[in-house]
Amino acid sequence: MPSANPVRNPPSDSEAVLVARALRLESFFPEFTGELCAKVFPRSGVGVYSSGEFVIEQGENGRDLFVLLDGSVSVTISMGSAGAEVATLGESALLGEVALLRDGLRTASAMALVPTRAFRLMFEDMGYILQNNPELAAHLQGLAQQRAS
Repeated sequence: MPSANPVRNPPSDSEAVLVARALRLESFFPEFTGELCAKVFPRSGVGVYSSGEFVIEQGENGRDLFVLLDGSVSVTISMGSAGAEVATLGESALLGEVALLRDGLRTASAMALVPTRAFRLMFEDMGYILQNNPELAAHLQGLAQQRAS
C-alpha cells in the first residue's frame, strides 16, 4: 500500500523549477521558487518513497498529482491475476493524471525502484491552476488519454 503519511516538506528552489516545468506554469510564474510553490500549493509538498514502496496503487481512490523530482518508478497495470509493467518513469514525469481527470480511481500502480522523491500536488490545491491554465488542463487531458490507451 502507498505510504499513509510520507514526509512532506516544501520544495527547494530547484525542485520548484521542476514542478513548474512539469505543470507548464511558466506563463503564470516566470520565477517559481520553493517559497512561492509552498504558497501557491499550501497543502502539497515533497514526499520521500523508499525502494519498493508504492507512490500510487491501482484501484485506490485518489486525485492527487505527483511530479517525480528524482529517482524512478515502475508503472504496472494488473488485470485479474496477470500484471505488466507499462512504463518506467524518472525525473519530472507526472503520475496520477488519469485519476485526477476521471473518477478518482487509480488505473495503475507506481512503485519506487530506488529511493524516490516526488512533489505531491494535492487535489485541493489544483482547482485554481486548472481553471486558469487551459494549457495545463489540455496537457493533462492529453497525457491521461495517451496513458489510458
